[in-house]
Amino acid sequence: MNSTQQKYSVVVPVFNGQDSIEELTTRIIHTFENSEYELNEILLIDDASLDSSWQKIISLKEQHNLIRGIKLRKNFGQHNATCAGILASKSEWIITIDDDIETSPSDILKLIENQKSSNMEVVYGKFKRTNRSPLKKIFKFFYEIVSKLAGGESKVNGSSFRLIKAEVAKSIASRATNFVFLDEAIFWHTSSISFVTVPHYKSMRKQSHYSLKDLFKLGGDVVMYSSQLPLKAIKIFGFISAFIMLCIGVFFIIKHTFFNVPVQGFTALIVTIAFSTGIIIFILGIIGEYLGKLFRNSNNSPVFSIEKEI
Repeated sequence: MNSTQQKYSVVVPVFNGQDSIEELTTRIIHTFENSEYELNEILLIDDASLDSSWQKIISLKEQHNLIRGIKLRKNFGQHNATCAGILASKSEWIITIDDDIETSPSDILKLIENQKSSNMEVVYGKFKRTNRSPLKKIFKFFYEIVSKLAGGESKVNGSSFRLIKAEVAKSIASRATNFVFLDEAIFWHTSSISFVTVPHYKSMRKQSHYSLKDLFKLGGDVVMYSSQLPLKAIKIFGFISAFIMLCIGVFFIIKHTFFNVPVQGFTALIVTIAFSTGIIIFILGIIGEYLGKLFRNSNNSPVFSIEKEI
């Protein structure tokens, strides 16, 4: 093996993955053994799993020196756990992959070969078709529309299957806040990004990490943290509402002044006050969401906390 050859770390955030991580790690090791590329380490980050994932990681560590395990003190979320693995990694290039084998480990070679040919700092595995439930496909459709409005076409193509130059990945992870969405942060840090199409397989997990409620919350957090779209929407909504109110007011003034038509003031006043109050409360609610998220980011809430490392 050439000592100057690029080395690769594979980071796997694990949550309730006891039934899949052994097969995943075996296939990752086998992929590199049958290639010209050098696997330096596999980092399994246990995000406070409720099953026996940590015991399985300990067992895998005893079988393979390449495996490193990190156990977090509480469930911080997939992207935060990935940041923990990125900061602990010791290679020039970092590959991130989920623990449910929706992506084949053999497709890691597609990422590496694309990077070699394109000389990009980040390569994403992009799914042409997915094996997900109809409800989650609908959510994904609406999420893509919001993402296009908030950040452009390219951000929609992000996925958790990535090859990232360690210098870029560590810069992102070291600056991460309590809420971190890696794909958004990657597009903030570099435009040297390419995509390669890979197959999507049915998850080995019986139940997804994310419920529909979690997915909607994640989508909302991404928009709130990474764009000013809600504030811009409020500004436009406020302007349109004010313009409509002005037109209505002018209409009644003209009727009363030029056509001597009496205006029923009480009803019009109540409707106007109720409508205006609703708009104000809605606007204050969105501004309050922004302030709440700013508070969470400014009070030094940890991105992750490590309990054990092997």
